[in-house]
Amino acid sequence: MDSNIRVFKEREITAKGNILPLSEFEFARDIPNKIINDEIGAYFVAQAEKMLSEEIPLLPLSLYRDKALTDVRSRFEKPHHRRRNILMHLTLAEAYERKGRFTEKLADVLWAILEETCWVIPAHYYHSPNDPKTPIPEVYTESQMPGLDLYAASCCASVALTKYLLKEQLDAISPVICKRIDHLIYLRGIRPFVSVTFSWAGENGTCNNWVTNITSSILTAAALTLNDLELRERVAEKAMHLLDNFSSHYPVDGWCDEGPGYWSGAGGNYFDCLEILEDMSGGRIKVYDHFLIKRMVEYIASANIDGKYYLNFADAKPVLEQTGKLIMRFAEKCGSEKLYSFGRMTAANNPVNTGLFFGMIYRVYKNCLTEEIKEAPAVLGEKRLWYEENKIAIFRENEDTSKGLYLAFKGGHNRESHNHNDVGCFVVYANGKPVIIDPSHGSYDNGFFGPTRYKRWYMKSSYHSIPTVDGIEQSAGKTEYSSSEETIDKDFNIVSMELKNAFPKSAGIVSMKRTCSLCDGNIKVKDDISLDHTGDIQFNYVTVDEPRVLDEKTLLLAENVAFEYECDGAELVIERVENTYLPYEDLNFRSVWGRDCLWRICLKTKASEKTAVITIK
Repeated sequence: MDSNIRVFKEREITAKGNILPLSEFEFARDIPNKIINDEIGAYFVAQAEKMLSEEIPLLPLSLYRDKALTDVRSRFEKPHHRRRNILMHLTLAEAYERKGRFTEKLADVLWAILEETCWVIPAHYYHSPNDPKTPIPEVYTESQMPGLDLYAASCCASVALTKYLLKEQLDAISPVICKRIDHLIYLRGIRPFVSVTFSWAGENGTCNNWVTNITSSILTAAALTLNDLELRERVAEKAMHLLDNFSSHYPVDGWCDEGPGYWSGAGGNYFDCLEILEDMSGGRIKVYDHFLIKRMVEYIASANIDGKYYLNFADAKPVLEQTGKLIMRFAEKCGSEKLYSFGRMTAANNPVNTGLFFGMIYRVYKNCLTEEIKEAPAVLGEKRLWYEENKIAIFRENEDTSKGLYLAFKGGHNRESHNHNDVGCFVVYANGKPVIIDPSHGSYDNGFFGPTRYKRWYMKSSYHSIPTVDGIEQSAGKTEYSSSEETIDKDFNIVSMELKNAFPKSAGIVSMKRTCSLCDGNIKVKDDISLDHTGDIQFNYVTVDEPRVLDEKTLLLAENVAFEYECDGAELVIERVENTYLPYEDLNFRSVWGRDCLWRICLKTKASEKTAVITIK
């Protein structure tokens, strides 16, 4: 359920009279020493030295056309992203070293970016107010507005930081460079941001990380380069309105329905925006004490399973590197001691982690100014969590996250942002390692968010440890496809839900009740299914390792982890899940799970009523 919370509107905060002119703006007011720390500086210098001999990637017309002709995004985006990666490494290396070794190469790659016809990537041309309907960028005149997507906004922030840090060096080559930066930031970023209501803005319906990601990038560009005070105020005012759109659609319990892989660009970027607004206003605009903001950031600690493993419901990979310094700042300003400890531990476990470049430029540079965390004690995990709005239950056997069994169970609905058809999905970890899983997702192409999304096997409910009836799986696109009758007993770590509504009525399901528990060192999952006909019922469980049959009713899933099942008359089938026979063969098992394939346990039976019980211990 949306929170309907509009933080800035509630506090009656406006930009007029609160935003400082550029001449009084101070980057990272809360960090006294504005010098890049030595470890990060040395890292960027080492990377930049390798890039000095690297050819600047070309972006010929054929690559602009390639996506429309082949429906493949990566051939354009790889050199496009590489240009920006080189730019940021050279910028931060030169800003640290100040010897001029990287300036010429930096100016060349910067100029190549400034010469690009468009900063919106081909996959996002449809976000232009005047949709070009062509495979290459349109000609935009002064009276026509270009589009504004994640990449155009991020590019504005990137070139703005380069100018902010190295204007003197760039002017020594030619003052035209910085003039061109200002001109293109205005035309391709500031002007469309304040003038156009884009489909991603959250004005009609839900919104996702695009709102905070784009807003943080444009705020960064405005904060670092914009001289016009009235325009600075307009940007800040629009930013606060968009942030209110985002918070109004955010679940009141703080759970990020896009998954932990997107949290950094969603809740994390929301916090970036708050930091930029605080700096742009000289500390006058501060809303960190709002309860929703605190919940928004505490989510990422709750989604952590152990180490770099995170609960990967929705479009998320199970192994992630979060930016500990961001989490620490967020926790400190929101008053969460628990989260501060988690952020410190995360920072210590990810040395020289500056954060992602894409769409997080203000954060990246702020992280560069912060000393590395060398050591931090492990943080204990909460043994039970219940997210009421999203119907997420998490149970642990042991507060030590590396020990014992872990169970997470998901209800909710199939209209979430980055949704998989996965109402009723559960995952199991043992001693911090995956056992029963959500398989993650494949690479993005045009159809990934289009008509072929739910034809991909890793989006299907049958590959999310959810039963099927007569081969019919869960449906997407409506909040009616949801769980109901959710109950939780926190004293005994038991959660149960009715799942029948997540399936189309054609499945003929009268009831599909699933109960999950973690008690006395055992995880139990019980399914009670009743149909209005005699049909084929298949209970599915996805695993990372090949199940070994120990006896008639017992499998071994991992070292010392047994899977016992009770389902009268059911046939046991163990399937190897690999990319050689499934459609949309783009999930790289090796990079995601460290395996060459996955496995699916199927219990197949024919009945009008059936109960299946599995026990993991």
